[in-house]
Amino acid sequence: MSKIDKLDFGYNWNNKLRNRCFTTLRLRNDAKYYKGARFEVLLQGYPKGKAKVVDIKHIRLDHINEWIARIDTGYSARETKDVIKKMYKNKPQIDWNTQQLSYLLLAWEDQEKIPDLFENNVIKK
Repeated sequence: MSKIDKLDFGYNWNNKLRNRCFTTLRLRNDAKYYKGARFEVLLQGYPKGKAKVVDIKHIRLDHINEWIARIDTGYSARETKDVIKKMYKNKPQIDWNTQQLSYLLLAWEDQEKIPDLFENNVIKK
């Protein structure tokens, strides 16, 4: 069985982790982020389940538009760009004019358990 990397979220932006599919923007790393990659998803260090990359697009920071920003973070494009720069402030070598990001679309592997992953948020069928 292949190794499952961790994908840790410091914050549940736009409550996206409560959905069956969700997106995330990360610095491009083709060895880690690729179609079919599986991750153990953590929220502030707490495990929430396993998810698989359904699709991936590579974009630069200046390609983040209102659609991408508001679906991923709930903030405007400008605010989202500022958040990303702040997240990677400890990497001063990044040239945001050329640095590519991986815009990942992930789906939870066990979709029936999704409501149970979050306390007090059980969806009745």
